[in-house]
Amino acid sequence: MKKLLALLAILTVTSTVAGCSFSFTTTRVTTAATTTETPLTTTEVPIDLDQLRSEVYNRIYQELYDDIYAEVAADLSQARFDEIYAQVMDEVLDKVLSGEITVTPLSIIEMVYAVAAGEAEAVIGITAYGASGNTVSTGSGVIYKRVGDRYYVVTNNHVVEDAATVKVTTPDGEDYTAVLRGVDETVDVAVLYFNSRELYETAPFGDSETVTKGTIVLAVGNPSGFDYYGSMTMGVVSGIDRYFDIDNDAVKDMFVNYIQHDASINAGNSGGALFNLNGEVIGINVIKIAATEIEGMGFAIPSNLVQAICADIEEYGVSKVKPVLGITFVDIFDNPDYFTFYNITLPETIQNGFYVLSVAEGTSLDGYVQAGDIVTQIGVIVIVDTDGFVQEFSQYHVGDVISVTVYRGGQYLTFDDIELKPRP
Repeated sequence: MKKLLALLAILTVTSTVAGCSFSFTTTRVTTAATTTETPLTTTEVPIDLDQLRSEVYNRIYQELYDDIYAEVAADLSQARFDEIYAQVMDEVLDKVLSGEITVTPLSIIEMVYAVAAGEAEAVIGITAYGASGNTVSTGSGVIYKRVGDRYYVVTNNHVVEDAATVKVTTPDGEDYTAVLRGVDETVDVAVLYFNSRELYETAPFGDSETVTKGTIVLAVGNPSGFDYYGSMTMGVVSGIDRYFDIDNDAVKDMFVNYIQHDASINAGNSGGALFNLNGEVIGINVIKIAATEIEGMGFAIPSNLVQAICADIEEYGVSKVKPVLGITFVDIFDNPDYFTFYNITLPETIQNGFYVLSVAEGTSLDGYVQAGDIVTQIGVIVIVDTDGFVQEFSQYHVGDVISVTVYRGGQYLTFDDIELKPRP
């Protein structure tokens, strides 16, 4: 603490020096045979403040800095550091919103430089090898946590799903064999870890709930392999809560409310970070729509979902976050040809919901919903179509208890005690 106070004193003195001008009184002695008068004269001597500051730092600052840094780092737990960081960021945001701090194009450029030199270094390379040692895929990952000599990395499941061995490549060119801790196939997230005594950058998760359309974002990854290792592109958030049919089963998936953005990403960016200008990971890039008539449509898994999955996998080896209903269904009004083709007659009184085709054994709705039911309501939300259902269901987690209303055999049935389960 004494060293810290000493350093603060130095900084205070130096900043005071920076705001002052100096005049020095010098004494000049004149000797003559007829007089003994010793007049005083005042001479203004210009002082180079930059040089003075430099000399102060060079003599004292460096001697104290290393010791102070070590002491403070030893005293701060990760939780305390996160608390202080969040407090500082809140204060900065308040000042920006109040106009005390003005965000300018120059400050935005400086923030981009800061991310490039800092948190972007936490984005590393991922290589998946088959049983014979052949490379089956390459991609990106983000070091998000360090515990002792162990570094935790998040990437996409599809980057490592066919791997017998996984190696990570760090910015200094080192390769480490990584251990696959666990995956979430539904959301396409995997968690790895590797051990090293070297110091590598870690990137903090941001709050994806605060992301809005127009947010400036930076995508970092390894497009088209490691020849372009650590590439950074810039764009804006184009939309939030995007749902689409990622597995091409004619039904929009309900598992992820993707962040859509236009920062350039390509094969190899999978598992890389989508940063905000504060250097926080607000998403993990997972997919882009590639077509000659489409430009700049990339999607990232929101950080809040990723962080929750990572915490589960770290502790349990599996993800317990996203539940699976275990049903296949068809939207009543979006697919009229389906019902005609299969000669299915829908009740004329039904104006909303979707038609259940099958229910998988052991899943959340097994024992409640049956094939042929029409799901019309979840909780207090009336299901107008599958889009409404997907958006409503995305808020739930494993262990939540929900109610579901179905139309069956000419009457409505409500089940109030359905506990949501993970994928079997």
